[in-house]
Amino acid sequence: MIEDDLITTPYWWDAGAPPPASLAEDPPRRVDLAVIGGGYTGMSAALTAAEAGAEVLVLDAAMPGEGASTRNGGMIGAPHRAEVLNLLGGPKDDVGRRMIREGAEAYAYSRGLYTERGIDAAYRQTGRIQLAYTKAHMAAMRRQAEVLNDIAGQGVQVLAREEIGQHIRSDNYFGAILFPDHGGLHPRKAHDGLMRLAMEAGVRVAAPCAVAAVARDGDGFRLTTARGEVRARRVVLGTNGYTTPVKRWVARRIFPIPSYLMATEPLPPEVIDRVAPGRMMMVESRARHSYFRPSPDGTRILFGARAALHPIALRRAAETLSGILTEIWPEAANWRVTHCWTGNTGFTFARLPHVGEVDGIHFAMGYCGNGVALSPWLGRKAALRALGDPAGATAFAETPLETRPYHFGGKAWFMPFASAWWSRVVDGRDKRRAAQDRLG
Repeated sequence: MIEDDLITTPYWWDAGAPPPASLAEDPPRRVDLAVIGGGYTGMSAALTAAEAGAEVLVLDAAMPGEGASTRNGGMIGAPHRAEVLNLLGGPKDDVGRRMIREGAEAYAYSRGLYTERGIDAAYRQTGRIQLAYTKAHMAAMRRQAEVLNDIAGQGVQVLAREEIGQHIRSDNYFGAILFPDHGGLHPRKAHDGLMRLAMEAGVRVAAPCAVAAVARDGDGFRLTTARGEVRARRVVLGTNGYTTPVKRWVARRIFPIPSYLMATEPLPPEVIDRVAPGRMMMVESRARHSYFRPSPDGTRILFGARAALHPIALRRAAETLSGILTEIWPEAANWRVTHCWTGNTGFTFARLPHVGEVDGIHFAMGYCGNGVALSPWLGRKAALRALGDPAGATAFAETPLETRPYHFGGKAWFMPFASAWWSRVVDGRDKRRAAQDRLG
């Protein structure tokens, strides 16, 4: 049931603190490093550079973190998609193997930011269960567990269909794999705590302060902003799913896909205990990419999925998400939905994150839905590379970064057509196979 007065800002913002007053200041005219984008990537890059002694400025077109950093589902763990190997040439591919191992390092680093540096991000190690929507998915997930355990020793457990009830009560699935070393956090608190660390290290933040252009200026750069020009020796771009054609070469190689999320009304503890006794982070294997969890305070179910691959009305998105949730837990038909919101994930055409440099501008983006753990780590790597520090070496600088003739940067005009095909063909195929598996 969708509330008449549906809240269309993220549930995470309900408890958000007001931004520091210093964000209103005009930017300095000269800095060592200018960071464009004030989300996890940009704030981590800024913190890294400031702690290395650089004078750093963060510029954001909106308020810092208003993009995906405070709109996501708050799931954090080592990237777990074994298709990385298939995309890069098979299980023996060296880059793919290094990416999986580095993904575990990324999670350890990002988790440490939120547990060891005084940030109250509501982090809790919950584990994560990936649920097989069809029998074929289950077979593929068994292979995925073998690969991840072989390469990075992630301790992934394979669960038969009859074993998943201790974690989630649903008849929808044919088994699962469980990642014990995954967790959940409060994205807004995580971002704001990271921004506080950066500002305490001396980072200055100008927001809202959009960057209209970046041009070479001698041995540095000239940035044209909404509040005047800024000259910087180095530039890091960390805008991910909100990248504009300010640097068209980069913008043509990343495109936004919206993810839609909703929050239920507060539910009695016995309801949460009944439907999600493991209180884990939960994801499905089907093309909808449904992901869901109890809220950090354990009172609500937060549910996200691809209601569409392009912008749609949030009430329509809430109806779609509520329908999927009811497929998982039929009793959810009686739960009221109080919030529904959206945020952009940044995708590359290879479906792999990338850290790179073009014309002296360094960037990290294209997390493809794995940004909560990867973005602080790769933002750090981008900053180190900009500073010329060898510690900036990363396997994610070796991933393919391609464009297509039909993508001009900025808005992905082609996604409504892709969304129609995906919904009819890919999602429809998953539903048919699941129905056949249940009959067989």
